[in-house]
Amino acid sequence: MSSGDNIELYIPQRPPFVFIDTIDEVSTELARTLFTTPAGCPLISDGILPLAGLVENAAQTCAVRAGYTAGNKIGYIGAIKHMQTLRLPHVGETLTTEARLIQEVLNISLIECTTHVRDELIATTILKLVVMD
Repeated sequence: MSSGDNIELYIPQRPPFVFIDTIDEVSTELARTLFTTPAGCPLISDGILPLAGLVENAAQTCAVRAGYTAGNKIGYIGAIKHMQTLRLPHVGETLTTEARLIQEVLNISLIECTTHVRDELIATTILKLVVMD
């Protein structure tokens, strides 16, 4: 769908802290992004993207959905629930992350995120995202 400069229309982060390469799909209910972990990523340690990188990738995928729905407003993570990490990704692996809306009340969204490398599920979580007016 989009890549590179277009991503900055949806999320407030800027390089080198952008953890999305491509927006594969975005709607009011779902965002799907792709991110190939680069060796030069600021969070990479010993060739592995740590948990903080997986959380940031999920949060930015949620921000894509929020940016599509509400415009590029400031938001923050209100809570991280039920984080399950099955394994951490290595440099060069492509993450496919989906953020699916569970519930939305006013400016607070509950979003289920899943991250895969190819067909392998590597992480799941539920994020509470708050978008400021």
